[in-house]
Amino acid sequence: AAGRVMVMAGTGSNCTREALEHTRAAKVAGADCCLVVSPYYNKPTQEGLRRHFLAVAEVGLPVIVYNIKGRTGVNIETETLMELAKNEMIVGVKEASGDLAQMQAVIDQRPADFTVLCGDDGLTLELIKMGGDGVVSVASNIVPDKVAEMVRLGLAGDFLEAERIHAYLAKL
Repeated sequence: AAGRVMVMAGTGSNCTREALEHTRAAKVAGADCCLVVSPYYNKPTQEGLRRHFLAVAEVGLPVIVYNIKGRTGVNIETETLMELAKNEMIVGVKEASGDLAQMQAVIDQRPADFTVLCGDDGLTLELIKMGGDGVVSVASNIVPDKVAEMVRLGLAGDFLEAERIHAYLAKL
């Protein structure tokens, strides 16, 4: 991308060894950060999740944790995520738990430099209203300008106009 845009490489796997290999490759390729999904199928304990993400963080590429219980079968609890956030290489979360109370708890408890991104297009504006930072969006592949404008307006506090765009996007 030659510095034109930030590159977040998806390097997650249900196998820690593979996640490490993918993350090392992304670092060599020049990615700015990596998106690491919680191990799927394995249903690790919270301690297992902690160890997995800390191992990936040792590669030295900033890590965005991807919490998506509906796809992985395991939720990264807020307490576990806040423990991970103490590591300087774990810089944020793509929060797709679908649980607004959990999302609010993450926002309330996060360190100041920890980014909270929505992982569910339909909840993006709600997450921003709660103090979140943006979205890793599916809809942006179709209408990037509309998603970007909604996020920009929401972050600026112009919720009336952001809601109008959100209503348009909901139809997608």
